[in-house]
Amino acid sequence: MASFLLVCSLILMMGSLFLGSAAGEPIYSLCNKKTNYTSNSTYQANLGRLISSLSSSAPATGFANDTAGEVPDRVYGLAICRGDVAASRCRDCLAGVARDAAAGCPGNKGATIFYEFCHLRYSGQNFFGSSTGTEISMWNTGNVSDVPTFDRLLGELLDNLTIRASSSERRFATGVVDFTSFQKIYALVQCTRDLAPETCNTCLMDEISYIPQCCEAKKGARVIGGSCYLRYEVAPFFNPSAAADPPAPPPPPSVPANMSPPPVGTTAAAGKS
Repeated sequence: MASFLLVCSLILMMGSLFLGSAAGEPIYSLCNKKTNYTSNSTYQANLGRLISSLSSSAPATGFANDTAGEVPDRVYGLAICRGDVAASRCRDCLAGVARDAAAGCPGNKGATIFYEFCHLRYSGQNFFGSSTGTEISMWNTGNVSDVPTFDRLLGELLDNLTIRASSSERRFATGVVDFTSFQKIYALVQCTRDLAPETCNTCLMDEISYIPQCCEAKKGARVIGGSCYLRYEVAPFFNPSAAADPPAPPPPPSVPANMSPPPVGTTAAAGKS
């Protein structure tokens, strides 16, 4: 991932609590301050239409990406909800994003606004299918015991979840592993659905590789970016039933090898003639 990692200075006091954990508050806003639009411009109007469209269409499936306007004022954007949240919570989260997006990065042509259960990304440049972007890391102050064992179990869990998420249609996976007799490790990974499987895999592996630098021995952490996201905790934070992959559809009925379907226009009959 051709990006730089911005270490967030938001170090929090409790294991599973981070800034903006309430659904109505943004966790963080990444603003592209290199390119700006003017007030009442065509770009601003296109941005407003795009955000409104994404926030209304994404809750149905948990993801939407689209464009608004024509070059040079075209805006590209996507909205995604965490894979374990219901449509109603997704809708509420994206309503907050739509309300606060302009205030989060006023006048900037590109931004990524992170909430607890959703995020919005937009830009004047086409980023669909690409994992490039800026990431931030957050962690809590509590440390684990037996760091080598924790690191090994966490690495195995995140590697497994990355494989599952990359190959799933939702680009999302969760899992749990026993750390001690009394403590488990809970983890979640997700990519935006515009990423191809191999790009999703690369995005998540890059974020995993950063954990030793940002979050070594911490009981919980997040590495979040515009295209992929991971989080782990020693306390549950996701809905396991909603996070489960939907059951595969049943296979179509098959014809036994020693039988052939009847010709068109005839009726199959059993018994002697």
